[in-house]
Amino acid sequence: MRADSVRRWAGASAMLLLCAAPAFAQQASGGGEHKSLLEIFREGIEVPTYFIVLGSLVVITLIIEHFLTVRRASISPVDQLKKSREQIESRSFRECLEGLRKSRTFFAQTMTAGLQHARHGFDAMHEASLEKSGQLSGKMFRKVEYLNIIGNLGPLLGLLGTVWGMIEAFGELGAGGGGGQLAGGISKALVNTLAGLALAILGIGFFGLCRNRIESLTVAATVETLDLMEYFRPSAAGSRSSERGASRGAATKAAAAKASKPATETPGEPS
Repeated sequence: MRADSVRRWAGASAMLLLCAAPAFAQQASGGGEHKSLLEIFREGIEVPTYFIVLGSLVVITLIIEHFLTVRRASISPVDQLKKSREQIESRSFRECLEGLRKSRTFFAQTMTAGLQHARHGFDAMHEASLEKSGQLSGKMFRKVEYLNIIGNLGPLLGLLGTVWGMIEAFGELGAGGGGGQLAGGISKALVNTLAGLALAILGIGFFGLCRNRIESLTVAATVETLDLMEYFRPSAAGSRSSERGASRGAATKAAAAKASKPATETPGEPS
């Protein structure tokens, strides 16, 4: 669908340029005053240009906000992971839960959701952690989705501004203007196409980058959470380490897919 819209947009732009070719040829043969790109851009501002500029400001704001908030320190701090593991290994479950409740990191919230269901057994803890992970990561994904939306609207707004300018240019030609005025009008109209493409490159490019960063950081944090949850899996004391190692691989796949079903186990007390 996106490829079809790009092809249609490119075809429309090509038709506009073909229609304007005689005017550009006449201007080249007759000479004319040379203008800088900045002057052409300033004179080519139309109503859609303001929306493109507004969209660019929103995109830049979202990008800056993403890199300030979506970081390892706000998703799964190393010190917090180490402290939680030490508290669980020393069976200081209440202190671990109280400390995690005070934090708003991704790891702390997913771990807290699991520990709060400890009375219901391991399966409930595992499922609660996955549900909280999906909820938090989905919220971050929805925020960066605006980059994709604005990026896809950029070329359409640029084409709208170009058609707007072409209508005015051909109107001046019909009113008695020469080919030089038509060429100048078309040059100004194409400013909107340039601005729309720049917005699309910025929005769609950073959308892919931000989406990959969110997926990488949240999956890693979810794997760490599920790994700590393995301390609560009911198992025989002799086979505890082997059970924990085998279940770690399953936890990794579950976090990456974000849609795994916990294994059926008999609820037991924390080990």
